[in-house]
Amino acid sequence: MLIFDPSTVWLEIPQAIQTESWQQSQPIAIPGNRWQAYLNQVCLHTVLPWLQEKTGEIAKVDPIYNSQFWELVNGSAVVVGDIRFILIPIEAMDQSEFRVPQEWIDIPSWVGDYYLAVEVDADEQEIHVWGYTTHHQLKLQGSYDASDRTYSLDGNDLIQDLSVLGVMLHLETEATRSEIAPLATLAPEQAEVYIKQFSHPAIALPRLVLPFTEWGALLEQTHWRQQLFEQRQINLPLTQTFAPAQIKLGEWLQNVFESGWQSLEELLTVEPNLAFSFRQADSLEDWLRRVKRIQLGKGLPTVLLLVMLKTEPDQRRNIWVQLVPWIGEPYLPSNLQLTLLSIEGETLQSVQASDQSNYIQLRRFKCPLGRQFRLQVAIADITFSEEFVA
Repeated sequence: MLIFDPSTVWLEIPQAIQTESWQQSQPIAIPGNRWQAYLNQVCLHTVLPWLQEKTGEIAKVDPIYNSQFWELVNGSAVVVGDIRFILIPIEAMDQSEFRVPQEWIDIPSWVGDYYLAVEVDADEQEIHVWGYTTHHQLKLQGSYDASDRTYSLDGNDLIQDLSVLGVMLHLETEATRSEIAPLATLAPEQAEVYIKQFSHPAIALPRLVLPFTEWGALLEQTHWRQQLFEQRQINLPLTQTFAPAQIKLGEWLQNVFESGWQSLEELLTVEPNLAFSFRQADSLEDWLRRVKRIQLGKGLPTVLLLVMLKTEPDQRRNIWVQLVPWIGEPYLPSNLQLTLLSIEGETLQSVQASDQSNYIQLRRFKCPLGRQFRLQVAIADITFSEEFVA
């Protein structure tokens, strides 16, 4: 009998899995794809033992998965007995909807029985399995979005009590899969053309280039899929110069700083009238603190971006970010926004100044070594941003 704990599930990500997953994702050139591969590896290798423990059966991983697979398609499949689970990881905690790539719904050999919604919180080293649905429900009730080729289901339509999943697995009374049409056959010579076309890793999302019937047919054949992975790996060195300049926080800890970033002590020596603005930071003397002056545009006051950093015992970076006004400005401009984004552009946190805000700040967050993120300061149509690597 398959037994699941009630309600949602929280799992700790072992440090060894986090480290190994990050190392294995590094060969991927495009930052967004690299992060997607990392999230999938962490998700798979953390959820797999849980599934095995709760079912009491051997959980098998589909052998197609490696970093190159995950740079193309988000998600992975685990088979327990005759039941196929599809794990779909996301980074931000957004339970308003559950989005599943079309490949997992409309490629016949990829279809699953149960689709698990998995939040990966890399900062807190936790995984949250917050709900599930079936292939049948996704096809019947899901909304198809042609822009990113996903099926989405309202978060309220997911079953979030995992004990119900255990009951359904035991009773085997639920119709889990819908009938889908087979994909058209792809001619070998055409497949070779597509493999060559998409072999360059600079094509970040080949899954959105071809009509799905052809893309699905290409991925469904193991030997073509493997050729595509191998060719993208071979061409990897050609993309290295495309990486944007990033601020390396590890170098800050070695007293190597990019132009424009001053220590708080240096700034206050030159501009002592700013001391009041940084009164909160004064109590964080064990943190490394760097500040940058930002002129957003003509007619707008200067602001100061303060980044505070320290390393946790587990080697993660603990980061705190503030915005404060320049000398002579008691308040920040109204509606000024400070935003933390993933490297893919997904908003993780955002705060906005009111009419009388003398500072705004993000919640402290923790990053594993090597994780990339972006800080953005914006008002109206003016935007300033910096990319960092922890």
